[in-house]
Amino acid sequence: MTDSENRSDDNRGEAPALPAFDLKNQPSVPFDGRFLSPGNLAESPNPRMSLLDAVHTRRTSRAYADRPVDRATLEWLVGNAMHAPTACNEQQWKIIQIDDADVIEDLYERGSAAFLQGVRQCVLVCYNRDSDNRAWADGVQSGAAFVTLFQLLAHSIGIGSCWICHLPNKSELRRLFDIHRAYEPVALVSYGYYRNKVKTHPRKHEPGRVIMESRFRAEGLVFSGTRRVLWRTIGRYLYYKIPPFLRRRLRPYTTPFEKKFYYETFD
Repeated sequence: MTDSENRSDDNRGEAPALPAFDLKNQPSVPFDGRFLSPGNLAESPNPRMSLLDAVHTRRTSRAYADRPVDRATLEWLVGNAMHAPTACNEQQWKIIQIDDADVIEDLYERGSAAFLQGVRQCVLVCYNRDSDNRAWADGVQSGAAFVTLFQLLAHSIGIGSCWICHLPNKSELRRLFDIHRAYEPVALVSYGYYRNKVKTHPRKHEPGRVIMESRFRAEGLVFSGTRRVLWRTIGRYLYYKIPPFLRRRLRPYTTPFEKKFYYETFD
C-alpha cells in the first residue's frame, strides 16, 4: 500500500476543514474596519456572491435611498425566495406589495414601528394557516423561512430590509388588507436600496456556548430584571384594543414605549 493510500485511510470519515470568515478579507462589500458599505451593491449587484459573504455582510436597514425598487426586481426576489423550505412542501405563501404612502402612514398611525414614517415600500408576508399542526405554527415557520431568503437575496443586489413584527393585531391587519380567512400575516418586511454605510455588530455568543448536548442546560443563565414582560404584554394588549381612530391621536406619544431589545445580563 502506498503512502498516499495510507493517508487516505487515516483521513477517511473526517469532515473537510471549513473556511474561516474574515470580514476584512471578503471581496463582496467594502469594509473600513467599522462600517460596511453595501450601498456599492446597488450600483454593482452581486447575486453570485458567496453565501458566507452574504450572511456576514447583511445588516438590517431601516432607512433607504430615494430610488424605488421596480416590480421586475421584486419578482426576482420573490421568485428566488420561494425556494425556501415549507412544511410538507406546501409553498403556500402570499405576498402583499405595499407602496402606497397613505397605507404605510396608516400602518404607522395604527401603532406599527415608528421608522415606517420614512419607508416607501414593504411586503406583508402571509401564509396559509390551514394546518393540523397549529401548535408548532408551521405556517409561521414557513413564512419566516421565506423572509430569511428574501433578505439575503435583497442584500446581494444592494437592497436593505427590515423584518417587522411590531404591528397591530393580526385580526386588524386581516381586515385592513382583506386577507382571506385561511391565511395568516407572518411579518411585514420594509425594503429599499441601501443608502451607503451600515455599522457592523459582532455576534454576542460563541457557537460552543449556544450548542447544548442532548438537553437544555440552564446553569449559569442570568436574566435582566428590567424586562417587565407581564406589564408590557398587558399594555400592548390594551393599546391595540383601542379603536384605530384613538390610536392615531395617541401615536405621537407612544414611540418611547415601543418594543425594546433585552438580553441576558452578561451579554
